[in-house]
Amino acid sequence: MSNWQELRDNPRLVRIYRQRIDIIHYIRVFFWHANFLEVNTPLGVRYPGQEPYLNPLPVNFHDLYGQGHQFYLQTSPEFAMKKLLAADFDKIFQICQCFRDGEAFGGQHNTEFTMVEWYRAPGTLENIMDDTENLFKFVAEKLAVKKIKFKGKEIDVLGKWDKMSMKEVWQKFVGVDLDDFLEIEKMKKLALSLGTQVGEHDAYEDLFYKIFLNKIEPYLGIERPIFIYDYPASMSSLSRRLENDARYAKRFELYIGGLELANAFGELVDAKEQRIRLEEDKNKRKSLRKETWDVDPDFILALESGVPEAGGIALGVDRMVLLFTEARDLNEVIFQSVKDQLNY
Repeated sequence: MSNWQELRDNPRLVRIYRQRIDIIHYIRVFFWHANFLEVNTPLGVRYPGQEPYLNPLPVNFHDLYGQGHQFYLQTSPEFAMKKLLAADFDKIFQICQCFRDGEAFGGQHNTEFTMVEWYRAPGTLENIMDDTENLFKFVAEKLAVKKIKFKGKEIDVLGKWDKMSMKEVWQKFVGVDLDDFLEIEKMKKLALSLGTQVGEHDAYEDLFYKIFLNKIEPYLGIERPIFIYDYPASMSSLSRRLENDARYAKRFELYIGGLELANAFGELVDAKEQRIRLEEDKNKRKSLRKETWDVDPDFILALESGVPEAGGIALGVDRMVLLFTEARDLNEVIFQSVKDQLNY
C-alpha cells in the first residue's frame, strides 16, 4: 500500500485494508470460540532465538540513570509463549508484530510483519494441522470465499487439504530419495548435478533450500492447500525428532499456491537437548560471522520446570490477507510498509 493518500483515494486499496481488518477479527473469533486464551508478550527481548538464518533488529534502551541496555525486536514470540506453557497456560494464541532484518521489501517479505502464533500443551502436530485448516476455512466462510485466486490459479480452500512428507515431495519433484541426501557432501553433489550454484561456504540448509525453492516450492498447493511434514532433523532445532527415524523431525509447513504460510513444530521440551541444539545454532551463527548472544537462560529454566508435549505454529497474517484479498503483493496489505516509507 503506497500511503494514506492512495488508501483514501483508491477504492480497491480501501477494500483490501478493510478486509484485512475483518480477517484479523475473524482470526481472534476463531481462537476465542476454540477456548484459546489470547496473550501478549514483549516485542523487545534480551535474548532472541538462535536461528542461523534470521536476523533480529537490535534496539537500545536507557534507564533513568542513562545506562544503556541491549535488546532485540522479536523475530517471533516463541520463547515467551513457551514460558507461558511452563506456567500452565495450555492453549494460547497471540497476534503480534515481528521483525527480521535483511528481508527484501515488498513482494512476499517485509522487515516488520504480523504473525499469529498458537500453542497446545498437550498437543500434537496433527492437532495443529487441524487448527490451521479449520482457521482458514472459518475465515473463508466468513468472507464468502470458496476459492483463492493467486497467480492465475484457483485454489480450493474449503475442500480436502493435502498432506505429503518432505521425502515424498523430493521423490515427486526431484526424483531422489531424500534419505540418501541428509549429509552435506551428498547434498552438494546433488545440487551440482541439478545445475544449482554451490557456494564455498554453503551449509546443508543453504543447499537444501536452493534446490527446494526452485524445484519444489513453486508447485506446492496449486490446486488445494498442502501440509509438508517431517523435515531433516538438522534443520529443525526446536522440534522433537521422529520416534521411528531420528534423522527427521516433527515439523510441517503450509503451502498455498506455492506460497509458504506457516511453520509448525512438535515442540522440543527436553531442556538438556534444547540447550545443546541452541548452542549448536549459536556456533553456526559464529561460523556465518553473524552477531551472537547467550542462550536465553530463563527459557531453559522454563523447560526444566516441566512443559507437556506440545505443538505450536507461526502463521504469517499478511500473507494470509494477500491470498484472501487478491492483492498484488504485501505492499498492498500492509499500511505504510517499509518500502512505502522509504519511497517518501
